[in-house]
Amino acid sequence: MPTTDRVQPARDAAEAVREFNHRTFPNSPQKPGLTYPSEAYDAIAALKILAQRLPQAIAQIVTALNALGELDHLGSSDGEDPARHVACSEQFLNTAMDCAGGLAQCLDLAHSAVSPLTYSGPDNEL
Repeated sequence: MPTTDRVQPARDAAEAVREFNHRTFPNSPQKPGLTYPSEAYDAIAALKILAQRLPQAIAQIVTALNALGELDHLGSSDGEDPARHVACSEQFLNTAMDCAGGLAQCLDLAHSAVSPLTYSGPDNEL
């Protein structure tokens, strides 16, 4: 059994997004979650990179499930053929990869759209 939890980085990424959501939650229209357009620009860039990396991570899960099936290392707690579950999950994971690619493209366009924005409010932070 490996001593390193291979899934922990994915859990950490999910937790990081949760923490971002908490830190940027708007308190009111006068107190938005981000103070400067540059913060939005940087956040979009980070989320874009995350989305760009998701397809590989998802593909590696598909590869692992298929390999475990080929090695006859899978069972099923519902008595069904494990290959059926793998095929079903692969279908959804392939769709998720496509969605992640689309998400990355949209974030790239949003990143470009935000790039010319500058802050013109008061010098004190909101």
